[in-house]
Amino acid sequence: MKTIIIDDEIKAIELLDYYLTDFFENFEISGRYTNIKDALHHINTNKTDVIFLDINMPEGTGIELLSLIQHKDLCTVFTTAHSEYAIDAIKLSAFDYLLKPINITELQRVHQKLTSHFNTTLKINSNKKINIKISASNYIFNTNEITHASSEGNYTTIYSTINKPLLISKNLKKVEEDYFRDTPFFRCHQSHIININHIKEYNTNELTLICNNKIPISNRKHIEFVEMQKTEL
Repeated sequence: MKTIIIDDEIKAIELLDYYLTDFFENFEISGRYTNIKDALHHINTNKTDVIFLDINMPEGTGIELLSLIQHKDLCTVFTTAHSEYAIDAIKLSAFDYLLKPINITELQRVHQKLTSHFNTTLKINSNKKINIKISASNYIFNTNEITHASSEGNYTTIYSTINKPLLISKNLKKVEEDYFRDTPFFRCHQSHIININHIKEYNTNELTLICNNKIPISNRKHIEFVEMQKTEL
């Protein structure tokens, strides 16, 4: 789970980072921020699954930040020493609420809840439709009909089980944002996105798909992928 921590106290960030990375296997800390402006830019430009968000911040509240987020398909866990904010958090559909000082038992509860949520989301997303527009034509796929996408510069090719490869005049970052932001798609390399439901074998260097295509995987993404598999078992 791609996770960021937002808190105006460095020590609070470091403690929560320690808990998340040392006690749990499937949190990938992709950002640590002490101000709302930088955190908002990260959230709106990078895939983010989970936010651990302090409420009292010097440049505005965490509740105000939540109302500014462009995409809502993420889970916000408020972390605060003030229990009176719980009602506001609930009104904003916060995923959960942790009181400081954070208790590891409570954090384990939240972890189990998040894991269950994302496993369910994976199953739901596997049945979604994806509409890819090229010039005047629209190509509609079930999510699991797409096997992978590979790019060269500003062009990306989409591969599927039902159609010939489709060439799109977009770079992979734009394609990911438009079509493949959510599971079961996984950015395994700077030039490749794969559907994890089509993987039949993998090692530290590459993934082998059911169609026998071999896709490279970067070292950093290999670690993330292995942790993802542990979560799904």
